[in-house]
Parts: sequence; C-alpha cells; structure tokens
Amino acid sequence: MVERGLRSGQVRNQPAGWHVSMNTSSSPYAGPLWSRENNLSLIVDFHNEVKRNFRNELLRINEKLENDTTLSSDQRTALQASRDSYINTFEPRLRVNTFLMMVSHLEEWLLHGWKQLAPTTELLEAKGSIGRFKPVLKHIGVDLSRSGPWMFLKGCQDVRSCLLHANGRVSLNRNPERIRNFVAQHDDIIRIVNDRLILDGAFLKRVRNAVEQLIASANSEPVIQEK
Repeated sequence: MVERGLRSGQVRNQPAGWHVSMNTSSSPYAGPLWSRENNLSLIVDFHNEVKRNFRNELLRINEKLENDTTLSSDQRTALQASRDSYINTFEPRLRVNTFLMMVSHLEEWLLHGWKQLAPTTELLEAKGSIGRFKPVLKHIGVDLSRSGPWMFLKGCQDVRSCLLHANGRVSLNRNPERIRNFVAQHDDIIRIVNDRLILDGAFLKRVRNAVEQLIASANSEPVIQEK
C-alpha cells in the first residue's frame, strides 16, 4: 500500500518514478544516478511493504473484534491495545525510519559526488550538514541559488538531527527555533505535538521529490577533477 501518494519503485533496468533528463551515454555521473534511483526506490518499496503488512494486521484485528463473539474481555482489550500500537506507534515510527534512510541516501550521493567528481574541492565548515557539500554541487553544475529542493532538504537536516539526537523532542534540540520555523512553513506535512515532531505520509513524498529533483539537476556532463 502506498501511503498518501508515496510512489513505489521496482528494481528494473529503468526504475519507475524517477525522472532524470541527461545524456546517460556520455555523462560520468550516469552510473551513480542509476544506482541512486534504484536505492531510493528500494527504500520506498521497504516502506510500502511494511505498511502493507501493518494494514493487513489491522484488518485482521478489526475483523476479529467485530465478528468473534467468543472473545473474553481480556482478549478484546489486548486486541484493542495491539490496534492502537499499530496506528499510534508502529506507523509513525515507520515514517521516521523511512525519512532517515532517505536522508542517508542523499548524504551518500553527495559524498560519492565529492569523492568521484570533485575530490580536490574543499568542503565548507558545516559538520554533519549537507550544506558542507555546496561547493561540490556547484562544481558538478547544480545551481543552488534558486533551488527550492535544496532549501527544503537543508531544513530536513535539522529534522533529522532532532529525531536522532533528541528523539524528536524539539525543545531538546540545539536550535529549536529553526525547527519550529521549518515546521511552520510546512505545517501541512509535518507537525509538533506535545513538543515532538510528527511526520505525515505526505512529508515522505515531499522528501523523495526533493531528493530526486536535486540529483536530477546535476549537470549532465560535470567536469571531473584530477586527483
């Protein structure tokens, strides 16, 4: 099941849902792009398969609660608790973990681009941030001056940091105000509830689209630096 528009891809010669307009026969980045689109599709496939299993289990639980007249009070309570866990714990955690894998995928691509295409380019002093790769992206032909995906993904880095280092607790993050501002700009897909970040399914779709667009904006024939 695809959650709120999160597209599923299949591992095939031309992975579905990825749109890169470039001359793959001449670009030294063709191989990395193809592998990255496969990897991102696999992340989405993982999410969708796990979510499908969640939904099947919810259907089983609901059917049992509605139709099984032999259930004791304790059995009914246990099933209701399981249903609540799937809805309020398992699915939100699945979205968090899928998001973290997508961001890791982006960081891998940036690191690969630096090592393979611009090894002599000096990274910016921004430890743990994708912002340090800005000179690399400029070198391979990505114009970040008007890049909406880049700005969105930089905000996602703050979300990632909060999820990993503060368990999503905004007030415990190093820069809570920056996260609140990001959430305010995208409150249709990400929220703060009781001081914790809540990711909607549509947030995953936006992240995937942004990663795709950023990678696709790479020059079709970037200049490779000599090592």
